[in-house]
Amino acid sequence: MNNEETYLHGLLKKRKVVRNYIQTNKKYPNLKKVADYAIKIPTAGFARGIEIINVSSKENIEKLAKLSNEESYVEKGFDKWISNSLSIFVILVNENAYHERYAQMDKESVTNSSNWDIPYWYVDAGAAMMNCMLLIEEMNLKSGFMGSHNMKIDGIKSLLQIEESYKILGFVTAGVEGNVNTKKKDTTKKKLTHDEYFKK
Repeated sequence: MNNEETYLHGLLKKRKVVRNYIQTNKKYPNLKKVADYAIKIPTAGFARGIEIINVSSKENIEKLAKLSNEESYVEKGFDKWISNSLSIFVILVNENAYHERYAQMDKESVTNSSNWDIPYWYVDAGAAMMNCMLLIEEMNLKSGFMGSHNMKIDGIKSLLQIEESYKILGFVTAGVEGNVNTKKKDTTKKKLTHDEYFKK
């Protein structure tokens, strides 16, 4: 029994980042539930500083594609990605929620959230991102992630009415996979898991 593959094992084994979607008329109503389940994450101090916006209207998806510079992506020879998404999940980080929580009496003498070597708000946002991707995979769709480093942040905040103090981690996209990229991939394997001790 211990060697049998679980349902989660199967999801993780086939999950991959896909940046090439095809358009489809098929409806996926359960995509609206992804954000509700993806947000069920542990957050440092129960600060609850991570939020998700589900964007599913074609009009807003196309606007987000422009604001995330999809045109420059296509000009490099890649297929459209963001604009062909069925849904986009915008991962938001409310850093102030963590500072407010860790300034409270039961936390203030334990740790200072301003001095964390690794800010836990990004750890928590990553957990929400991964939940999104697995829930999308469960629907037999594919997911991708686009970080916010190449986006017109002010335009996105204006479009989606996001408070100025919030940060945008990026977009988790959901869509139907297009043609598989036939470019030769680097198959060199790097050891990423270790038993007992770190070993190269």
